[in-house]
Amino acid sequence: MGEKRLANEHRVLSPEDFVEGYQYITEYLNEGIPLRDVLKRALKYFEDRLEDSYCTIMLMDEDSTEFIGGVGYTLPDKMVEEFTNIRLYDGLGTCGTAVVRGEFVFTPDMNNDPKWKNYLYIVQPYQLKSCWSVPVFKPGSQEVIAAFATYSKNFKQSPSQGEIDTLNAYKELIALIISNYMNDNNAVLESSVTTDQPFNKMADSPEEYANLIKESLKQGEIFPYYQPIFKGEHHELYGVEALARWDHPEFGVISPIDFIEHAETYQFIDWLDEVICHRACSDMKQLMDESGKEFILSVNASAIHIKQEGFAKRIERILNDTQFPAKLLSIEITETSLMENLKDAAVTFQQLKKLGVKVSIDDFGTTYSSLNYLKYLPVDTIKLDKTFIDDVDKSPVDRRICKTIIQLGMDLELDVIAEGVEYEKHLSIIRDFGCEVYQGFYFSKPLELQNLKDYLISI
Repeated sequence: MGEKRLANEHRVLSPEDFVEGYQYITEYLNEGIPLRDVLKRALKYFEDRLEDSYCTIMLMDEDSTEFIGGVGYTLPDKMVEEFTNIRLYDGLGTCGTAVVRGEFVFTPDMNNDPKWKNYLYIVQPYQLKSCWSVPVFKPGSQEVIAAFATYSKNFKQSPSQGEIDTLNAYKELIALIISNYMNDNNAVLESSVTTDQPFNKMADSPEEYANLIKESLKQGEIFPYYQPIFKGEHHELYGVEALARWDHPEFGVISPIDFIEHAETYQFIDWLDEVICHRACSDMKQLMDESGKEFILSVNASAIHIKQEGFAKRIERILNDTQFPAKLLSIEITETSLMENLKDAAVTFQQLKKLGVKVSIDDFGTTYSSLNYLKYLPVDTIKLDKTFIDDVDKSPVDRRICKTIIQLGMDLELDVIAEGVEYEKHLSIIRDFGCEVYQGFYFSKPLELQNLKDYLISI
């Protein structure tokens, strides 16, 4: 009685709306906020977007036999908890029925629906009259892990197509957050990159380790490796990205993860950045002269360095010293760094543009911040973050994010570079979306200068 199936028709949100919603829901993830609060933030987003709606998420036990907890935003948790520890069956309100059947269920009038006969006492104090619910499936499987429900204080004929589209657009993201939350009730999303504190092996303290890094800079043991960047169907060379590496005589090649942070903490990151940029410009000028080919050189700059007065002057001096063409140099700054120093970065970007140097936003899409800044900054390139590419062939959420960002870049007439392309299927998907510039292990890992020369001869 009073049940309707979810319509098959599907209209997607605009790319701008989708990205704004994604950033809003996931903003707390970037700050390490407990996942329960992230879910509450998601519910707030849906309540703001869905007309006359009060949203909840009910969580399943491991055996999928009962609800063991739930989350509400406007509706209190104590209301949600009334549905816990009841064995699920076809007819346990709207949520229980949706979970058991594995499908959308709509109840336009809870007061006159048999499914609600035994549970009206839970919703009546809040003047709730109608409800629709969908099961939430564990990512990559058909296992139901939760139920998403939307209540209303009005009798509704059915949810609008816009409401259905809004939920469908984010259901994989919500499922991923719920899955992580259920793995640990106190879960906090951790960074995918960890540092193993190599000074434990090489030095007795962080201060001593920082001094070792400085000494290695003086000795020329920290220098750039180069990862080729390609474009088009035939994988023509677009450019290279210079990536700092520490070639320690005892411990071998050390990743920048293990020394960049120390350079920032002990305030010599500007020195390190300049060493890498100067060496890269010198190396690539020589390589271009030898090969007769021109290509883009991308060099990373830290947030601390780029906000310093005189950054552009230092880049100009390096260009003059090495005779590297300004039009072929691209300075990369991560989006996180940009948003932390937007005012300073805007001034520096203008100065770099006067030199003819390009500006690139690295790790684009990871800060969950407003995208409006792209309209006002002199940016040439955005680099689609590797985290979105990793599962673009498996995750509808990542696929949609990639497509949206690529389209956004095209609309703003920016170059878009996909980072972290490791498989042919990654390349195929991002090229189908319109991204024609890419880099990753599918083509080449970062290479020392001589290995780069040999590689470019071979292609």
